[in-house]
Amino acid sequence: MSDPVIKTADQVTIVDLTDGYTVNLSMDSISLNGEVNGLTTAQTVNVVVTAWRGTTRITPSITKSECVCTPNTVTVGTITTEGYNVTVPITLPSGLSTSGTVTIPVKISEGSDTITVTKTFAFAIALKGQQGSQGDPGTSVTVSNVAYAYQLSTSGTTVPTGTWQTTPQAPTSTQYAWTRTTTTYSDGTTAVTYTVGGKTGTNGTNGTSPTVTNSKTQYQKSTSGTTVPSGTWSDSALAPDANNYVWTKTTITYSDGATATSYAVAGKQGQQGIQGPQGDAGADAITMAITTNNGNIFRNNSGNTTMTAHVYKAGAEVTGSALTALGTIKWYKDGTYLTGKDGATLTVAATDVTSKAVYEARLEA
Repeated sequence: MSDPVIKTADQVTIVDLTDGYTVNLSMDSISLNGEVNGLTTAQTVNVVVTAWRGTTRITPSITKSECVCTPNTVTVGTITTEGYNVTVPITLPSGLSTSGTVTIPVKISEGSDTITVTKTFAFAIALKGQQGSQGDPGTSVTVSNVAYAYQLSTSGTTVPTGTWQTTPQAPTSTQYAWTRTTTTYSDGTTAVTYTVGGKTGTNGTNGTSPTVTNSKTQYQKSTSGTTVPSGTWSDSALAPDANNYVWTKTTITYSDGATATSYAVAGKQGQQGIQGPQGDAGADAITMAITTNNGNIFRNNSGNTTMTAHVYKAGAEVTGSALTALGTIKWYKDGTYLTGKDGATLTVAATDVTSKAVYEARLEA
């Protein structure tokens, strides 16, 4: 069987913008007791890094060589991953007497995209006063245990009073994730510190994803197929001609007030065929332009849009039996034919798209 004849085609890229990322450290800071001149023994603090996309836990990636310690006598040990948790061991050396930080670049990969979120762990050394001439030198105090507990709260400033959990809690759109660190020293004393992670980036009173409140599609002709035109946009669909491309601008407005604008361009109309040897005029050029009723950008894996393939012959749109006589409109996703999806329209849901996908309509004879 011979390959089908493609009379005209057009394509649209559909993009899905997912929830924002949240990265938390099991503790953002610690204060250790030292002697007059600093720590008497080296102390290792294990910082557990966790990450979410929205409310879904994901496993982050951390490279030891990319962590920056200040002062440089502080070191990062072998980083380990267990499930979704990545543990970064930070060793504060004997004799350390100054406060400092460890900068931890946290990488998150989703599909072909990788982002880096930089987190900072801070430490301080509480030094004892100078020993008096008749004073008792006493004994060194070291860290004997560090315990972590977790709890969600609607407040990001008031320590929660509910039940603390032994496993990290994922923040939500309405709750902060609190971490309680209890440090026990060899002399029996304890120190308790609290850190809080921000809410997730979802919106809405019930934590639901933003919804589309308005979609506006406009059109403009231009002699350029690569530079967005700067003229006046029309609310009515336009057909390309021999000298101009047709640009489509889609502006999406979401319930959280955010907007997104995307552009698509349809090729020029081909030149009319030359007159045949019997004096018959060449066939009129056939072109196609795809429009969408809900834009081509999704947010938070929610929503859908219907694409319509408009076929033009000699600049006039062809529909009904006249279109059927020309051929069949078939839809492709990333170059793969969508079986059973023939016709002028195709509805795409956000769940059909991972990051982005290219949809193409072809008029095939």
